[in-house]
Amino acid sequence: MESEALYSKVKSGKIAGLLFISLFGIYLALSPGAVGGRGYVQEEVDSGTQMLISFNAWMKHRPVPPVTWSRHGPVPVLLDLPFIKIGKMIVTPDFIMSFQPVLLTAGLCTILFLWLRKLCSPGLSLLLTLSAAFGTMLWPYAYIGLETKQSLFILLAGYLGLARGKIRSGVGLISFGLVCGLSLSLKSTGITLWPAVAYLVYVQFREDWRPRWKEVLAVSGIIAFVWLVGAWTRNFYWGPLGGGYVAIRPWMIDSPLQYLTNAIGFFGSPTKGAFVYSPVVLVAIYAIPAALRRNRDATIFALLVTGCTVAFMSVMRFQTDEVWGARYFHVAIAPLLLCIGAAWARFNWKRDAFLVGLSAIGLVIAFLGAFYYYGALHSLAFDTGQNTMEWITGDPVWNEVVLSGRLFNVWWENSPTPVNWTAQHTWAWDKPPGAPVWQSVDLRKYALPQSFLIQNWHTALSDTSRSIFRLYRASLVIGLLSLIVVILLTLRERTTPW
Repeated sequence: MESEALYSKVKSGKIAGLLFISLFGIYLALSPGAVGGRGYVQEEVDSGTQMLISFNAWMKHRPVPPVTWSRHGPVPVLLDLPFIKIGKMIVTPDFIMSFQPVLLTAGLCTILFLWLRKLCSPGLSLLLTLSAAFGTMLWPYAYIGLETKQSLFILLAGYLGLARGKIRSGVGLISFGLVCGLSLSLKSTGITLWPAVAYLVYVQFREDWRPRWKEVLAVSGIIAFVWLVGAWTRNFYWGPLGGGYVAIRPWMIDSPLQYLTNAIGFFGSPTKGAFVYSPVVLVAIYAIPAALRRNRDATIFALLVTGCTVAFMSVMRFQTDEVWGARYFHVAIAPLLLCIGAAWARFNWKRDAFLVGLSAIGLVIAFLGAFYYYGALHSLAFDTGQNTMEWITGDPVWNEVVLSGRLFNVWWENSPTPVNWTAQHTWAWDKPPGAPVWQSVDLRKYALPQSFLIQNWHTALSDTSRSIFRLYRASLVIGLLSLIVVILLTLRERTTPW
């Protein structure tokens, strides 16, 4: 039995390693090769660059120049420093930083796969992981770059705290505490996840907390210390602006009646709802009762991550922004998909045909989000004079999936003549006097794919650009071949794979 368990563990590790390579390769192949213009990512790159310059000046006993801090503080920027440093030596920091969200997303999916292997059959584990990787918002955000750090660390904290049993070693407990602390500190909103992290600590020590009370205090102290450092250093940015609450208050709801509608819209909004941009989550919601019976701890962890996120975002006037889909839902996708593996041990066609169908729909939607830079829609809205947050997040005219599909058709047809489109709205029966004229735009301007590989498929490139093109092309081949090997190894599992 021990040799069988060891074989299974080695087999899982081998397949997980190949899966990571395949996901990293496929993701990287469609990368834009840049992070500029993607939310606060460039802000963190600039801050990290200045941190390196200041540190270098300090080491050489020169005058230390000031650092411009980013909104989430220096803690998340520490994860950027290796990429920025390498980027200063190879090509540019902007290019090397584009590898980071790809790496983090591939790592997130690999952790999900390893956890699912402990909950359900190898085949179902692989199906759910690929559904998450290519049928949800995880794929577009491998290029957008926002949310990936926090999502990775909260899932890693859950994996360490729940999937690997009791942590006995000192190094293991320190690592667990650091990962939990970072999951609360990598974003300003991370503190909202404290109930999920507290539950992980509770599960670790609930059976023997009395003889291990020193370990409980040590882990709790590490988590609190990391969070306090993050909160204190974030004040470097928010302090001069009057504090974070002053900045966020104008975006909060004015009536408690909005809270319920916001919570429902977070999932069900036809323009920005989580069910639209990650359809497989519908199956996860359905699976929760069965998951609670089979694996209570993993399910409660997923519910806490999701519930805390929804509870916080529902106090905001807008639960989303101009970025692709329900951005803040990104952190809950992988935990929720655990519920499916926790509910059902094996794949069943009669039951899981719905899962396959929703994953296929999600694949189309996620592909459109990965194919285009999310800023294309914002530019289109700006050029038509309709870039209000209300319209972008709630108007069906500005539905990102529909617009991205329209842009894809324009690109595919490659029309030599203008493709004019008007952001037309329907007046409620009578057009008011002095109403604005809806502006028309040529969609060809916005239909350019963000992938460096696709953009330059038929372009004569310089030496550096040619090398980047070959890198992306090779990564696609390696990624696809690795995925084929992963599928074959899964099918050859000793136990029934599905």
